[in-house]
Amino acid sequence: MNAFKNPALVIANGEFPYHKLALAPLKENWKIICIDGAADRLKSLGKEPDIVIGDFDSTKIQKTERTSLWIETPNQNKTDLEKTFEWCVKNQIKEVVLLGAGGQREDHLLSNLFLVSKFYKKLNIEVITNYSKIICVSGSKTIKTKPDQNISIIASEVVDNIKIVGLKYSLINKKLFPSSIAISNKAISSQFDIESTGKVFVFLNHIEIE
Repeated sequence: MNAFKNPALVIANGEFPYHKLALAPLKENWKIICIDGAADRLKSLGKEPDIVIGDFDSTKIQKTERTSLWIETPNQNKTDLEKTFEWCVKNQIKEVVLLGAGGQREDHLLSNLFLVSKFYKKLNIEVITNYSKIICVSGSKTIKTKPDQNISIIASEVVDNIKIVGLKYSLINKKLFPSSIAISNKAISSQFDIESTGKVFVFLNHIEIE
């Protein structure tokens, strides 16, 4: 029987959270899955991961010091994050909050977002960085915002039709390509509606960068 309750908190080995909104999930009573060396940084905060997944090439925690469940995944044809998402699906986890996906290396952030898109139908993933919350959306969705919040929408594939209502600049039944055409929009109320025939990334930038 699955011992995990949704959501699970996954911490990747990228830029560790310091913004208050990125740190907030660490205060929740969620199961924590660390990816390889992220376990070291979590332990430096006095917290223990419940599970650590990876090939363990970046952790300095010795085997004799490992008190959590450590799952070694040596397959070099997949990143540790992809293997972690697969583990979540296998263990019937439906919701994931992902920290540490960005920073340090931009190629890692881009590849991590591609993985979020790949697992869109299997996992409800919310990426929280020190600068924004990122979700992948397809179909119809109402998204909560704060007035004057910067909102960017970037297609991860060619979207034949998209409709965005409730932001400063609307898009009504437009075709959207992977481009910068829909970045730097503004929230004008507490929510907006989006309808998309394809997958898009929605970036909800933090009001305050701390």
